[in-house]
Amino acid sequence: MQDRVLLQVEDLRVHFPTREGIVKAVEGVSFAIKPGTTLGIVGESGSGKSVMAYALLQAVARPGKIVGGRVTLNLAATTASGQGEIIELTALDPRGKKIRSVRGKEIAMIYQEPMTSLSMMHTVGFQIMEAILLHQDVNKHEARQLAIDMLRRVGIARPEQRVDAYPFELSGGMRQRAMIAMALVCNPRLLIADEPTTALDVTTQAQIMELIRELQQEMGMAVMLITHDLGVVAESCNEVVVMYLGEVMERADVISIFKDPLHPYTRALLRSIPRLGHGKSWELEPIEGMVPDPYNRPSGCPFHPRCPDMIPGVCDVKPLTSVEMPDGRAVRCHLYIE
Repeated sequence: MQDRVLLQVEDLRVHFPTREGIVKAVEGVSFAIKPGTTLGIVGESGSGKSVMAYALLQAVARPGKIVGGRVTLNLAATTASGQGEIIELTALDPRGKKIRSVRGKEIAMIYQEPMTSLSMMHTVGFQIMEAILLHQDVNKHEARQLAIDMLRRVGIARPEQRVDAYPFELSGGMRQRAMIAMALVCNPRLLIADEPTTALDVTTQAQIMELIRELQQEMGMAVMLITHDLGVVAESCNEVVVMYLGEVMERADVISIFKDPLHPYTRALLRSIPRLGHGKSWELEPIEGMVPDPYNRPSGCPFHPRCPDMIPGVCDVKPLTSVEMPDGRAVRCHLYIE
């Protein structure tokens, strides 16, 4: 079963037409997620990570739209018999019944900031029950009991009382747990966690990540983890996709990413994080420059203005192609193109 692919993303492109020009938020992204595995999506802010996640659910905000590529969800990948539907998500109507049956049921998402993602006008229980009633054949009493049980599973004390609480009555950690409960209450096959520990203290961050890992093992779901925290990636992920300016710079297993990174951008990300045991004398190596203006993308490799290994006349001129390495890794860099 592990050899089957649950979600296949091929050459996905998402553009935002504006008065100033076209913002190519996602430009030719490709990867695959297998059942029960965790894929980490890393990169600086503005790399297109969140937009790509929304595109998988056909939920890109206007004026953005998917202009190319293909996303396929293979429901047969998680069944022992190999029987199940194969859904081409990019071919569905963004407002149609079919994609609404996928959102929340087959693919669920934990958003960056639960304070803005949860409605302040409705109780936590009401919002969880709404997802249950939409995707499961149960009555309101049964849905309320399922919501209470899910709140208990995510570690919220006194769930019988908290189910009637409003989000503003809960702490940041409890709101995030409630968001996880709402995402997982319908037993999705894939969970997209978009910066699930943003604005939380270090202790709560560790608890939330441990909770997601425990529920993943218990429910057997796959996880796509979008994060800036490379420490979390090292502990949680099987494979890693490194994005920059909407493009995949490198794709590899987690061990190779940390022990033998291929792309100069991946190496720069790793050098910019603090390391234990070096004391106060250790100096961080920030990545030179800034992420380019999306209205004025560099020609050639988008990272070349900041790259220490830039080859003049090549990296700033020639378009990139993905190079498949013998060990299965992929990298988009002229250093590896013959």
